[in-house]
Amino acid sequence: WVEVMQNGIKSFVPRLLKQGEHFIDSHLFKFNGFVKCNKEYIEHGSIHLISVPKGKIAKVFQENKPRLLGAGKHLIESTGFQFCGMVDIVNSNVIVHGTITILRVTLGKIALTWKDSDPFFIDKPGLYEFDSPDFSFVEFKDAEERLIQLGAKKIILVHTGQVGVTYDAGILKILKNGRHVISNSTHVFHRFLSTQQKSIRLATLNSFERNKRMTMQRQWSSKTQAKIEDQPRYHSDTERQDADLTICETKDLVKVGLRADVFYSIEDPEKCINKIDTDELEDLVRETAIATLTNIIRSTALNEIAQSKNISAGTNDGDLTILPPPDDSERPAPSAPMAIFFERAHDEFMEKLHDDFMQRYGVDIANIRIESFKIMDEDLSDQISKHALTTAQIENEMANLEGKSLISTQTERTAAEVREIAARAEVLALKTKEDAANQRKIDAANAEAESLRIKARAQAEAEAESILLRAEAEAKAIGLKAKAEAERAEVLSRTSLGKQEALLSVYSDMVVNSNKGVEKVVYLDPTVSRESPFALSSLHNLNQDLHSLTQLGIVAEEAGQKHEH
Repeated sequence: WVEVMQNGIKSFVPRLLKQGEHFIDSHLFKFNGFVKCNKEYIEHGSIHLISVPKGKIAKVFQENKPRLLGAGKHLIESTGFQFCGMVDIVNSNVIVHGTITILRVTLGKIALTWKDSDPFFIDKPGLYEFDSPDFSFVEFKDAEERLIQLGAKKIILVHTGQVGVTYDAGILKILKNGRHVISNSTHVFHRFLSTQQKSIRLATLNSFERNKRMTMQRQWSSKTQAKIEDQPRYHSDTERQDADLTICETKDLVKVGLRADVFYSIEDPEKCINKIDTDELEDLVRETAIATLTNIIRSTALNEIAQSKNISAGTNDGDLTILPPPDDSERPAPSAPMAIFFERAHDEFMEKLHDDFMQRYGVDIANIRIESFKIMDEDLSDQISKHALTTAQIENEMANLEGKSLISTQTERTAAEVREIAARAEVLALKTKEDAANQRKIDAANAEAESLRIKARAQAEAEAESILLRAEAEAKAIGLKAKAEAERAEVLSRTSLGKQEALLSVYSDMVVNSNKGVEKVVYLDPTVSRESPFALSSLHNLNQDLHSLTQLGIVAEEAGQKHEH
């Protein structure tokens, strides 16, 4: 403690001295002791030194206000300071200090809190900090829980195959599969109800056994393991095997037992809950199904049920049963009378119960499966068993005879088939031989035709080549002749005689062309008609024409020469 002057007033205050040598000259100085520096909290009067390591925070009150100090050294001088300890922030999902609340919501968790007197759920992962006296943390819940409730707020997760039963202001409201958030305080959740298909064994029970089974069902439903002494006790194996049989009488008053199962499901949950208590639905289905099946058996005689060549004696206890093997693939097909009875019983049962339960309770009776039946009278069972054995022996002998007959018939049929196959093989061989001969003839004819075709083609090609060569020779000769005539005409055109010969040639061609197309010949006397166009030209006339043409040629030549000069 040291003396200090503050605002003109001397006072004694606490001080903390660090390591090293300190010289103090004061008669008012007071030494209180040493403290290790690594200590988390050091307090000396109004001085407080808090060393917060990494991964932790310190909870303190300063002037009656909560504070959280992070990692590091904190020196606080206050008379209203209170240290409340350290908290590991790594392993803590919730830190509460006075009005301060820090929450770390991880994936798959929901934080249940109160905020302003209302329930407040935080389901998004993250770090949340609140500093309010109206906020309080309650607990964390798994997001996969089917029912999460805090005050009036509820989160209900309904799985597929179930519905949620709730009452909103006393009125029934069914929640289908999915996630439902309810905030109304008058909307109360009651229970989950399964809509999946269930099966129950139709067994005739007395009142004691019925109460016993109901008690066991309650224990199983609450996931309490039934004790061994609570299990039903049987005096013999026969009683144990008959415990799940429906006992009834046939039309001829013979007591029989049926082992059957009924399959049902809740199709309309609202109607079912409004009509009956769902906890008693299984008993209702069982009792109604047993009564319906009993009425069907009472309207049927024993011989209509038990006449079957597949019925055989049962165990040594004298029971007569038709029990299917565990594997459906090895199950023998029932005989016609048994199959007809089971089919008729199934149809009558479904006709009486299916529509009635659907309309009344919204429950779907899907199917009934009758596995087997047993004659409860041991003496009658023995008699039927002996009769069945005798019948089986007779049928076995008949089957042997029938088998021998079938073997003989099959042998003859096989021999006939062998002969037929041999005949077919012979016919096929002959056909193959004839086809081969015909094919050879066809091949020879095709070869000869091909030879003639090749020969004709060669001859035609030779003739065509010969014609082509002749045509080329003639064309060449014509060309040479035309060339010679052209050269001759050119030579003649250079002389007067040649020019006159050319004029005469033109004149002769004109006369020839003018007489083309004449089909009749008229004979005239030239001395009588000289002016007729059909009169033949006389030598005198021809001479005149030639002279005129010659003069024309001479004149044309002189004109050309003058033109050149």
